[in-house]
Amino acid sequence: MSDLKERAKQLKALSERLAKEGVRYVQIETPDMEGGLRGKLVTLEKGLSETGSAFCTILYGLTMADDVFESVHSSFDNGFPDMFAIPDPETAILLPGAEATAAIICDACFPDGSPYPLSPRSVLRKVIEETGDLGYDARFGVEYEAFVFEQDTELTNAARHHELTPLSPMWNAYSLVRMVETRGLAQEFMDRMNGAGLSVEAVHTELGFGMLEMALGHAPPLEAADKATRAKLYFKQLCRERGLNATFMAKWRENESGSGGHVHQSLWRGGKPAFAGDTHGLSDVGRAYVAGLVDSLVDFAPVFYPNINSYRRMDAGAWSPENASWGTDNRTAAVRVITQPSAKAVRAEHRAPGADTNPYLVIAAMLAGGARGVAEKLDPGEPAKANASTETRFAPLPRALPDAIAAFETSDRAKAAFGEDVVAHYALSRRQEWEGWTRQLAEHITPWELSRYFDTV
Repeated sequence: MSDLKERAKQLKALSERLAKEGVRYVQIETPDMEGGLRGKLVTLEKGLSETGSAFCTILYGLTMADDVFESVHSSFDNGFPDMFAIPDPETAILLPGAEATAAIICDACFPDGSPYPLSPRSVLRKVIEETGDLGYDARFGVEYEAFVFEQDTELTNAARHHELTPLSPMWNAYSLVRMVETRGLAQEFMDRMNGAGLSVEAVHTELGFGMLEMALGHAPPLEAADKATRAKLYFKQLCRERGLNATFMAKWRENESGSGGHVHQSLWRGGKPAFAGDTHGLSDVGRAYVAGLVDSLVDFAPVFYPNINSYRRMDAGAWSPENASWGTDNRTAAVRVITQPSAKAVRAEHRAPGADTNPYLVIAAMLAGGARGVAEKLDPGEPAKANASTETRFAPLPRALPDAIAAFETSDRAKAAFGEDVVAHYALSRRQEWEGWTRQLAEHITPWELSRYFDTV
């Protein structure tokens, strides 16, 4: 984070400029633990104040459904204290689709201005700072898949989601025929995002009814995470404006595709790509970085698979990895190395995360893993030759949240990257998801039980 005095100076200048442009309101945005943006709509003066806006620390003690859980950071014992969201002037934009309104992402801080460690933005900043001495510039580009439906609150309120009408009645991927239904939405989304400097490069249909994929332009780690988090929020908001509903669930229906959140990444030095080389198309640095990604996959499993539903997407037959593998242009591997068409295009595509993940934590985990691979000169071994899931030399990924939590909270690598407090708190947050799942299973009669036992016993 920049010096607070310098930040205050930048915020004052920004406030004056925006006021001249007719901006009267600011949407302040701060990342939560689940990968979303929470915030407030405030006046311009309040939104760009150097002292920030107070938020209860329970912001990091809320599940995705806003169940409250206590921790050592926010509890009845300490009175649920405030932290302060300090605006980052480098993230200020005119809010797409809103009149006289800007948006700005905030860093969570203690009252003295020091970073609040549980903030996903703080975690990523920590990793960026600690990996900076490698002498390379990292670039990340995120791809998200989502399903879009006609909005029907009666159906969703009754949990009849599978009866929703998809945006398109066709299944086909890369379909230009399906663009008849999706072109207007895609174009407006791209116009809004690109107009705000948030670089969406492409939108295309995917293998699913009403399924779309959006590809974001590559950027430095923090900027890439900011763009990815905003893309999900702003896409959902645009859909609602149009009477539509979008979901980034990892697997919303059994017979439909899963929604990925793939992350492309590479290292650069002096404006030149550092990954291109002669061994399977990779340089020594590229191989070491890939080795670090593969080697850290199990350690950070609950970051890549954060929810109960995340594990339903894991299926190599549907191009979603099942083990800690890598391969050259191999979509069954967890890390797909792309070596064409030029040296500038050589990169690693991390295919483990779904669209339900937290971009800040995902990029932090990948950068920490890849940088460790470079620092320790790790070797990834030979790439997968065919279906990576059939190669037993690659470590299997956890298949359920409790196993992923256990690997994460005992991992020295995760603690070194994120900090022990963050690892403990994130593990606690994931445990809330598992406990919520097991409680509802214990309390409810499922359709499986009814169809199996109603007429047979």
